[in-house]
Amino acid sequence: MIVPSSQAPRCSVFAAALVAAACLAPARPALGQDWSAMEQQVARARARQTPGSVRKLSAEDEPEYGTQDETVVAVDAYAFQGAQSGDHLNDDGNGYRHLEASASGYLAASVSLPGGVMIESLGINACSTTGDLAISLYDGNFSGQPIVLIDTLTTFSTGCSAYAHFPSPGTLYQNPRLHPLYLVIHWEGPTDGSLKFNSASVGFKRVVSPAPAMATFNDVATGDPFFQFIEALAASGITAGCGNGNFCPNAPLTRGQMAVFLSKALGLHWQDAS
Repeated sequence: MIVPSSQAPRCSVFAAALVAAACLAPARPALGQDWSAMEQQVARARARQTPGSVRKLSAEDEPEYGTQDETVVAVDAYAFQGAQSGDHLNDDGNGYRHLEASASGYLAASVSLPGGVMIESLGINACSTTGDLAISLYDGNFSGQPIVLIDTLTTFSTGCSAYAHFPSPGTLYQNPRLHPLYLVIHWEGPTDGSLKFNSASVGFKRVVSPAPAMATFNDVATGDPFFQFIEALAASGITAGCGNGNFCPNAPLTRGQMAVFLSKALGLHWQDAS
């Protein structure tokens, strides 16, 4: 399940991201046509005024566990493909790619995130002397529901920059099997190499599942401040309680019980030497 921020018309699954981009995107100048000052101003205002904030990414170590810090998944420029056979990409020799010729003006790539996370940022590393790139993240939706636009970002300056958009609130992403994610880039500038990019990114934070309506244990009611977290442990198979349908929330924890909790929660394993 995914909690959408907005929805697009129903489209086929195979062309989900590209068709959704075409359906949702406002009218744009023809590819390679110079944008007027007013059009550039509108694009930049859209990036700045959408809910959240736009700032440059800072490099940081990515955590493997916990709910506090953001993990960023990078999608290299070489993972993107043109929407049509007439779309051709070129390489500048330094890891940056640009459209050399295009029939559609769109590029797309899939991105994989784990389930049970909050999508909290969308980013792109790009260089430009003129023109902009509009990148969007879509839920492809295998379940036959309408395609969902999760977030969008438009670059708005010259030079080389790392852009990021932080929507508020984020989007809860729960079922990767039924909700494949796609990044779509709309090319809003020249195809001579002066507008190019080398990667896009999606950031997320792990979250504890929302509390269920019914309690699993007799001694942990739905109004208990620890209810959500105890239910998450039970639903994940980390604990079955202390017996007789109880959890014993105030009982002390032995070192042995702690070992079981941590091993199951972290999925600890070791390589078989045989």
